[in-house]
Formats: sequence, structure tokens, C-alpha cells
Amino acid sequence: MAPNRYRSYVQRSFYRYTFSIILFLSILVFSFLTIDIKWLTKTEGQRNSTRIAEVLEQEVVNCIERLNALAADYRIINACKQQTKENTAKANRLLYDFSNSQRVRGVFALVDLQGNMICSNLYKGNQNIFLQSFLYKGLVTKMLYEPAKIFLVPSRLNYSYNQTGDLLTGRAVMDGQKVMGFLFFDLLDEEIYKIVRNYNVDDVILTDQYNNLIFSIGRQSEDSMGKYPIGSFQLKKNQADIIELNGKQYLIIKNVLNNGELHLYTLISISFQRNLFRYAVLFLIIVGVLMQTMLKPLTLFITNRNLYAIEELRKSVLEMGKGNMEYSLRPHVFEEFQELNDTFRQMVLQREDLQKRNSELIERKRIMEIRHLEEKINPHFLFNVLETLRYEVLIDADKASEMIMAFANIMRYNIYYGDTIVPLKTDIGYVKDYLMLQKMRYNRRLTYSVDIAEELMECRVPKLVIQPIVENALKHGMKNVETINIKITASIENENLKLTVQDNGSGIEPEILDELIKDLEREDVYKEHIGMYNSHRVIRLLYGPPYGLKIESTYGKGTLVNIILPINRGNDNA
Repeated sequence: MAPNRYRSYVQRSFYRYTFSIILFLSILVFSFLTIDIKWLTKTEGQRNSTRIAEVLEQEVVNCIERLNALAADYRIINACKQQTKENTAKANRLLYDFSNSQRVRGVFALVDLQGNMICSNLYKGNQNIFLQSFLYKGLVTKMLYEPAKIFLVPSRLNYSYNQTGDLLTGRAVMDGQKVMGFLFFDLLDEEIYKIVRNYNVDDVILTDQYNNLIFSIGRQSEDSMGKYPIGSFQLKKNQADIIELNGKQYLIIKNVLNNGELHLYTLISISFQRNLFRYAVLFLIIVGVLMQTMLKPLTLFITNRNLYAIEELRKSVLEMGKGNMEYSLRPHVFEEFQELNDTFRQMVLQREDLQKRNSELIERKRIMEIRHLEEKINPHFLFNVLETLRYEVLIDADKASEMIMAFANIMRYNIYYGDTIVPLKTDIGYVKDYLMLQKMRYNRRLTYSVDIAEELMECRVPKLVIQPIVENALKHGMKNVETINIKITASIENENLKLTVQDNGSGIEPEILDELIKDLEREDVYKEHIGMYNSHRVIRLLYGPPYGLKIESTYGKGTLVNIILPINRGNDNA
């Protein structure tokens, strides 16, 4: 498809689909806004109201229970009976511990029958305000009449130094049936505020059952009768309704605490939601008009920008096809197109690298197999085998026949250019034939053993991976030693197959060993230990850097070579 035709198609499609999407979104937003937002607000408001009610009720219940226990504590009773320094200190410490342990902290006061303050955390001036208040005097009268009752009343005492009380609890201190004093605990306004302010509500109002105001986030005030008008709304527990206060609409939710003694009201403004609906409708109308006006030039701009990126990507791919891997996209191309271009370049480079590795692997395999063939059919090798055969035919015809079969197997295994990956038992069989022939040559100077579990024999390994190691041990390890023992083992280690060739020969001098280890990590090495290098290089080409040969040697004591391979029990062929 020609670029101009494609551009026209993209522009028309973009215009059509964009208009459809805008229309759909407008309908969706309008539909969402027409949902009863009051219901959504109500659900969240009821959840927050319930949480606040649970917290406050728990604190009130805990305060009542602790106050009841404290009024019966012998330290409090003793302080009321005998106001010694020691008794007062014990009572004071006990009450301070109680106050500090409360989530909603407050002020406490312990008063004797004569109206004297025994101990309190109220400031001195605030103590006088408390003792002279009608609230205190009225409660004392009621406590004397009902000494076993816990009294819970709104405080609203305006103390100095930010000690403003909200909810006063009190109980008579009794020694048996005799009243000894009075214990009070007043929850502070600021402490309640710290708890409820984190909830998403506009106001939290706490009253008693007679609508007397106890607490309000908005610092609401009572009417002339000491009541809060919110109580005039006849709401049941956890019931929500819409009310209007001070010209604003609120969602109000009611909860009752402490068996109906306290009423909790949460107020959530819904004026915002209603204004939001109006503004949202107006916004959609304005956006719709603007989009209709700007859609066509916007379509041209966006499509041209995208086609520019596509054209740049096409040029880059064509250049990479020509072999120019350095071509880069011009500026202002989208990040996704740049990533696509980089990914394609990486794929091309990886393909070239893979082709190079495969070519090298094939060449290494060919060189290694030809070298082994040449090595085995050179006159010196043939002379040694035939000379040994001549004597064995005269001495032991069966052994001579065995040598001929082993020699034939070696020739066949080297000449056959088949699988690169073979079962371990196949390669071990080749090594055994090779060692048997060498045993005929060296006689008592050579001993060997192959100790490999039967279940490992089916593991797949690179062809001719072990023999170069054995050959190297014979060639270099027999220098300056009378006898040599070669041991071949296999094991599973760290989820890898480890083949080990160990000899007790002359070993490798430290400087030569260091150079050999370094040579294994280089390319195109043609030195004395070329066989070991070829084995290592083939393994690296097949499986990667984690695998290959690990060489350990002590000069004069022997050499150990570990061949690390991945476990392969399948039938994969190269």
C-alpha cells in the first residue's frame, strides 16, 4: 500500500474512532455522574461512622471499667481515709498510670468527703474551677445517693492551659458500705479530636441521651438551653438522612454508644458532589465543542507523527539488511519505535553471532576428528600396534583378536562424522579401546580404571571429549615416572555432570599450568595441549561459559581434569 493511501486511511480511521471514543466516554461519564452519589457517600460515611463509634465506645467502656476497679483499689481507699504523704503518692502514681495508658487521655481528680482535692493532674487553678463548678456539686449529691453507680455526663468545663474536658465519669470511693471520697475522670477535648480527625468526615458530634453537647470537631456550641439542635432529627441507630445546616447540605449518620447513654452524629457535606455534577456536565459540553473543532488538525498532526516514526523504522530495517548496523533513528521518534529498532538490531547481531559460533563449532569438530584420525593412522602409531600384534599372535591369539577389534573400533569411531552428541557409554567404550591398545604398548607402566555408575552411562556428551584428556595424561604424565595410573569417574554435582580424569604422573609445572589455564579462555590456540583446548572449546561452543574443563595439577604428583557438562539424558543431536 502506497504511503499516501495509507496516510489517508489512518487519518480517516483515527478521526472516526476518536470521535466514537469521545462520544462513548461522554456518555459513560455522564452516566456515572447521574448515579446516586449520595448512596456512595452514604456507604463510606456509614463505614467511617461505625469505626469512630467503635473506637469511642471502646474507650468509654474501658474508662468505666478501669474507674470502677480503681474506686475499689485499697490504695485509693487508703488515700481517702488517711491523706498521708505515702498514701497520696501511691494513689497519685496509680491514677497517673491509668491516665497514661488510655488511648484517649484525660484528667483525674480524687476528692475527699470534705471537698478537698487529694490528688489530681489538673493544674492548681483548674482544680479550683472543677471543685467550684455546679457539675461537681451536682454529681457529689448524686454519688452520695447512689454510691455504687458510675456517672457519665458532659463536662464542657473550660479549664485553663488547654485542659478542656468533654466527658466526665465519676464514682464514689467506698470502704465497705461507707463513702470515703469521690473519683473523677474527664476525657479531654483535644485527645478525642486526635482520634476522630483522621476519618473522612466533615464533623463528628457527640451528645448525651438528652442532646447535651459533649464534643464536636467543628467546635459547635450549644443553644440557650444547653442543648445541641442536631438531636431534633429523629434518627435511628446507623440511619442516614440529608439535613441542611447553615445553608449547607449534609449527610448525617447516627450511632448510639454505651447502651444509649451517648449519641454519635457524623456529618458529611454533599454540596461538593452536587457542584461536581454541575461542573462535570459543563466540562463535557465544553470539551465536546473543543474536540469537534480541534479533532481534524489533531488527526493530521498525530498521524503524520506516527507515519514519520514508521518511515524511520523502515529505513533502519533496510539499512540493517544491507549490513549497515550503525544506522540510527533520527530524533523525535517514539520510544517504542526506538525499542523495536534496537531489538531488531540485537536480533540481527545475535543471529550473526550464532552463525559464527555454529561455523566455528563445525570447523572445530572437523579439525578435531581429522587430527585424531591422523594421529591414529600415522606410521609410528601403526608400527606400535602392528608390532604388538605380531607378538600377541604368537603368544595369545585371543588377545590379538581383541586388539584388532579395538583398533578397528577406534578407526571407525574417528572416521564416522555423525552425531556431535553421543551417549557417555559410547565415548567411554572408545576410550577403553584406546587405553587397551596403550596398555599393550606400555604393559606394566600403565594401569587404568573406569568407575562410572550405570545410570550415568546414558547421559549425552560431546563426541571425543574424554580421549584428548587421557592422551595428554599419557603423553606428558609418563615423563620421569616408571608407572602411571589413570582413573576415570563420573558424578552429579550441583545439577551438572562432572567427568573426572585423574593420573598420578609427573604433573604440570606451575608456570606451564597457569599458561594452560589462560589458553583455555583464548581463541585460536595451537600449542602443545591442543587436544585439551579443542575439548574445552567445543564444550563452550555447545553449552556456554559456565561449562568446560577445570584443571588441577601438582608438579611431581599428578594431574586432575574435571569436565563440567550440563545433564542431558535426552536424544538431542548436533
